Amino acid sequence: MGTITFLASRHKIGFLSVIFTMFGLSASTAVALDPMGPPVAGMDAGQMQVGGEYSYSRMDLELFDGRWVEYLDGVFSAAGTAMDFDLKDFKAHRAYVNVGFGPTDYFDVFVRLGGTEAEFGDSIWLDQEDFESSTDVAIGGGLKATFYENGPLKIGGLVQANWSEYNGTLFASDWLAADHVTIEIAEVQAAVGAAFTWAERFTVYGGPFVHFVSGDLDDTFSEVDGGTGGLLRSEYSWEIEEDSIFGGYFGANVDLTENCSFSVEYQITGAADAVGLSLLWRN
Repeated sequence: MGTITFLASRHKIGFLSVIFTMFGLSASTAVALDPMGPPVAGMDAGQMQVGGEYSYSRMDLELFDGRWVEYLDGVFSAAGTAMDFDLKDFKAHRAYVNVGFGPTDYFDVFVRLGGTEAEFGDSIWLDQEDFESSTDVAIGGGLKATFYENGPLKIGGLVQANWSEYNGTLFASDWLAADHVTIEIAEVQAAVGAAFTWAERFTVYGGPFVHFVSGDLDDTFSEVDGGTGGLLRSEYSWEIEEDSIFGGYFGANVDLTENCSFSVEYQITGAADAVGLSLLWRN
């Protein structure tokens, strides 16, 4: 039997406190699933890491509490409630630079900064329209902790959050002009799981996780009013949330050198799936 190591209780309490704090912040503020990596701490005390990460995700989102308002030649004309609907196949690419630090052997913190693009089709107006965003900024961060260690087996947890804003055009072939769409969205992922060192440089990992999404979508377009001949500007907005909360993930980590590792993983929920890659170097 290997040596069994339990974290001091203050480490567990501190980790759980940060989880609840981040959940509270995300609930009060406002999408692509970010790579999670092994759900345990991976750095020694005082060690730093830097590297690159990439994710491709596809998910269904619920749009609700919709509102619309119209302005005729710049003057308020009418307002009302917009229908709720599901936005299907929201696809997003994200690339990050990841910088992390290990305050202790059992606790990691990290931040991310990168770019993201998104697309979806035929969900808002059901007119064979397509949305494509520009390349926009994405930021994120999180923490990991190891709760238990026994030889090649580690058990722990992680929580991470991200925020991004997508600006782009929504267009169909029979439209005279494109809509301008802005999507502001935030996510929180929290997981518990295990990492098992299968061979000297090869580790498999995974576990269940929860995924929360919050944000808003705005769609603005202008057209000639058939009755007056004036310019009619329409502004639609909806709130966004996840279509499914619970999921699971699994992956593999390979130590390419003593200080460099590569991970690949797959994540799935009832309404989303994602592939994540990361290449990290530790000093």
